[in-house]
Amino acid sequence: MSFSLERELEASLSPSVPASVGTVQPHGCLIAFDSDWQGICLVSANLYPFFGLAPAKALGRPPETVLGAKTATALASALAKGAPGVTIPSGRAASQSLYASTHTTGQHVILEVEPQAGESHELPGLGYAWGARIAQAGSVDELHAQLLRAMHVLSGFETCMLSSSEHGMRSMTHCTNAPLMMIDSQARPVELLATPGPLPDLSSCPLCLPPSKLRPWLTRRQARAALILGLQKAAPGRRMVVCHDRQPRHLDPPRRHLLLQLVQLAALREALLQEKQTTRQRYRILHQRNTRLQWLANTDPLTRIANRHRIEQLLETKLAMSHRNSSPLALLLFDVDHFKQINDLHGHEAGDRVLFEVAQRAQAQLRDSDHLGRWGGEEFVVVVPDCDLAQAQELAWRLCHALARHPIEPAGPVTASFGVTVSQSGDTSRKLVQRADLAMYRAKRAGRACVRTQDTDP
Repeated sequence: MSFSLERELEASLSPSVPASVGTVQPHGCLIAFDSDWQGICLVSANLYPFFGLAPAKALGRPPETVLGAKTATALASALAKGAPGVTIPSGRAASQSLYASTHTTGQHVILEVEPQAGESHELPGLGYAWGARIAQAGSVDELHAQLLRAMHVLSGFETCMLSSSEHGMRSMTHCTNAPLMMIDSQARPVELLATPGPLPDLSSCPLCLPPSKLRPWLTRRQARAALILGLQKAAPGRRMVVCHDRQPRHLDPPRRHLLLQLVQLAALREALLQEKQTTRQRYRILHQRNTRLQWLANTDPLTRIANRHRIEQLLETKLAMSHRNSSPLALLLFDVDHFKQINDLHGHEAGDRVLFEVAQRAQAQLRDSDHLGRWGGEEFVVVVPDCDLAQAQELAWRLCHALARHPIEPAGPVTASFGVTVSQSGDTSRKLVQRADLAMYRAKRAGRACVRTQDTDP
């Protein structure tokens, strides 16, 4: 007997027919009752094929009337433990098993009953294997690929994909709250019958029909069956796993629950991978900023060579190595000639340009192991490891000629006076600088644009 005929028969025999308050998918049966398990307030019109009892006779009565005391006790225990559901016998055929999923919403308990497929002993093992692959994914792209393979293999759906509101699927992702399961879009829905009074919220029930806004999206893809599970709920960029098929397809609750667990595992793994990527980016930015700070702390901003603080550090370090290894260390101190006149005649901007060009030309003549620094004003220092006095004097003359060879506009020809010295036993950096400074002033008194050493007579 069809469900509509059953309704008509009930109407003819009963003075009052329960009110219809909505519809659900016909492959399962829905029952709702108060949280005290005192009275059923809502049933689907297909209750009889599942439990052998007409809906009108179930409404208002305790759940035990429909389920039996033993089944009701098992469901109450599963609900208290947080279990997703239990297998129960059918009320009509003891050989047929049903799977009952329970959850609470407000002051009501909702029971969704679906046919139980033959028990699959392979399901836990498959779940573990795919879960391990998802948990070990090393990138978001690999993670998504493994998840979609798992969905395809375990669900059997023709098409499994990721949808995102950022990639042209905004209407679909915004019109449904995952998870959602549609068995057959062409099957006639079943009415929900209720007693007067407050009704439970059924929005999270898998048996409910997809939202009307979602149906055109499915119709365009000729989809009769669909499974939608949320991968990322936070906006923007909300993403869902969408599976659809051109043929009706029913996945029993244990398999759906496994797929949902895999999706939740993938969401956690994706969050971890994104956090790792964010952490790497933060470390990279921090390293760049630390490098920049170190450069600023050690570099003269005008000439872009070592500042006074840095060149003093280098001189101390190289002098200690020289004493320890008994190797020579040379120090060159030079000063730009007539620099005050350059500033007075051409302005400080021209003077800054002269200092920059002098530093760049001097740097071009040095080895990688040599160190050039701005000592202060128009004075520069060169620390030259493994260099004796004759070699240092030759280097100073090479620098002197390189500076004078090409004019620096708008100042014209620019020269410098050089003082040269080498380390001696018991030297400190201060003594070394003092000797180089004295040698440089000898060069000034000798007519500038020349080199004098620590041994040169005044």
